[in-house]
Amino acid sequence: MGASNSSAHETEQKKRNIFVWKIDGFTSLLEQGEGSTTTPFNMHGIRWYLSMNPTDRKTGDTSSEKHLSLFVSVHVSPDYMLETKFKYFIQACKYGRHAEREVSHTYMVSSLECGVACMLPLETVKDPSAGYLVHDTIVVGVELQKFAKVPCNGVERISCVGKKKSSSLSYNWCFEDFLELNKPSVTSEPFQIAGYTWRLKLKPQGGSNKEYVSLYLVLDRSASRLQPSSGLMVDVVFSINKSQSDGYNKQTFRYNFTGSNTAWGFRNFISREEFKDPANGYLIKGRCTFNASITIFGSTNDHASD
Repeated sequence: MGASNSSAHETEQKKRNIFVWKIDGFTSLLEQGEGSTTTPFNMHGIRWYLSMNPTDRKTGDTSSEKHLSLFVSVHVSPDYMLETKFKYFIQACKYGRHAEREVSHTYMVSSLECGVACMLPLETVKDPSAGYLVHDTIVVGVELQKFAKVPCNGVERISCVGKKKSSSLSYNWCFEDFLELNKPSVTSEPFQIAGYTWRLKLKPQGGSNKEYVSLYLVLDRSASRLQPSSGLMVDVVFSINKSQSDGYNKQTFRYNFTGSNTAWGFRNFISREEFKDPANGYLIKGRCTFNASITIFGSTNDHASD
């Protein structure tokens, strides 16, 4: 009866795209000062890897408290991206509850790993009263809650996280060979937020100052039918993905887009020297990804989308 119940439980986990990792000998991992990675597991026909670092620290602070971190990695072909939402968990087996975090991420050639850094303090994990570590065994895992495989073609590719008529959206603009761009400026494919049409505009060699990369958000006035006197208050966060896990180059602005003021951004978004330096992790073998997180939170007219 016990074996039958176990088999049924494993089948249910596969249906829900849950991977559970039971790690024995947790203390020995701490003594070695090393993390660990699973063998590949299959979800949606993709081979994934779960890694754990039990002695992670907050970036740049070697004196900070040690934490347990979890990351999922995957090998991705340049022909597609994987848009995902994972729930990471650490089981408190003693009490039947979890520590949980949800993370959305688009896996691509330039971004093969994502997860939760410093998810739980190591002292909390080791505390017997917390119930996470039982008989030197800890149980962690992930649940793949959302998944989409997006084909990519050509020099650039895009992915959007958000609904067409939502008031917010995260837009990834990926370049396979940024150094081959030979135009003064390039414009992304159009995308929709709350019924309005937008594009990103990139100047690889900046404007008057050729030492910088320029990046702008542009409202397509004709497609959106926005009148010159109408306005949209928009929050925008521009960033560039880094191959390392220690953050992003990030710039933020708030701007009132109107029918006569349809573009705003940064003439000096990032210096070309900093951007091209391999040590910074922005441009890897010509590949890079720009991200725009956009939220429309105010309008001075009653624009209605179709």
